[in-house]
Amino acid sequence: MVADRPPFEDVYRDFLGRVYAYVRAQVGTSADAEDITAQVFMNAYQAYARFEPRHTTPAAWLFRIARNATLDHYRSHGRRERLRRTIEHQPMAEEDPASKAEERIQYQALLEHVARLPERQRDAISLRHSGLSFQEIGKLIGGSEDAAKMLYHRALKALKEAVAKESV
Repeated sequence: MVADRPPFEDVYRDFLGRVYAYVRAQVGTSADAEDITAQVFMNAYQAYARFEPRHTTPAAWLFRIARNATLDHYRSHGRRERLRRTIEHQPMAEEDPASKAEERIQYQALLEHVARLPERQRDAISLRHSGLSFQEIGKLIGGSEDAAKMLYHRALKALKEAVAKESV
């Protein structure tokens, strides 16, 4: 065991919730997210002996595995299925029915805008909102921390512009 490498049990315990939340946000259903998350940690466990902590953080390493597993899932189910599942399976806040309906409409519109973003921008938003640092995102996307920041901010700008056009 490498001295800098934490025990796999600690990595599992520390990142299970974050990885599940990322996958759940990507696939839209709890059942698929649970299956994919289990596969992520099985793959991670099998590859853990090759994990080099001096080259990357455990979070960036795990999220790369999660991202790849999610992409494999999309390839087998298609993009339309992803959007449909994401829109249909989002939990709603406890409010009056009119507020729930309005929130749901706005949320669905935002999800549709996110789905239209280029893949790298969607990834930057999902990874950042899953708790990864820009440095970790940069490593995952094969770029620098600054490149990750730029990608994320361009994605947010594109979303703001799309929402503004829709509300005019």
